[in-house]
Amino acid sequence: MQKRENSERTGEIIGAGKEEKQMTDLEKRILEIKKQYGDYLTQREFMEAAGISSRTAYLATKRGLVPYTKRRVGTVRYYRIRVEDVARYMEKRFQSRRTDVSPEKIRVLTTLLSSEPDVLSIRQASMVTGIHKNSIAKWIDKGYLKSFRWKGDHRITKVELIRYMASGRYWKARSRSLQRQAIRMAMEWLDTQHTRFERKEKNHDINTGSDR
Repeated sequence: MQKRENSERTGEIIGAGKEEKQMTDLEKRILEIKKQYGDYLTQREFMEAAGISSRTAYLATKRGLVPYTKRRVGTVRYYRIRVEDVARYMEKRFQSRRTDVSPEKIRVLTTLLSSEPDVLSIRQASMVTGIHKNSIAKWIDKGYLKSFRWKGDHRITKVELIRYMASGRYWKARSRSLQRQAIRMAMEWLDTQHTRFERKEKNHDINTGSDR
């Protein structure tokens, strides 16, 4: 009897695993948020789940980016936000960060920043990018640059920083720093070297083929 119960439980777990694999990214995100917060979130919980500041959460609700209802318990008023709406907001926010990114620039920047640490603080990211630390904090707050919290401070992975530096938004930012000018010159030089190397390889393959 006990073996039968165990086998049934195992079957349920396997079945659940198959269902989870068939889920879309949005459905998985909804499930993750539900496990932690339930079907509805307050504005503070929305802020925590989405990894955004209180101001960004407030503006998202006021601008209609995230639908909500107001509830009142005694003298206390609070926002009630559906978990599905939070997940959709996070999905759109994530997709907006992925637009306008040049693969060629990512390749060049990866070579250029190979000696930098894998995880950087805002101060370190400022030194690498040549952009003021306050501007980087704003990028994080607006969702343009992904970060995580460690000991109360923001930390940015080098991969994420490179991705952002390869976007048009980084180059449109106002900055006259020598660091960014140096990055631009180094990127142009590296890109030229990559192009020359590719041409040389192509010509070598053509010559090798003609000799045969």
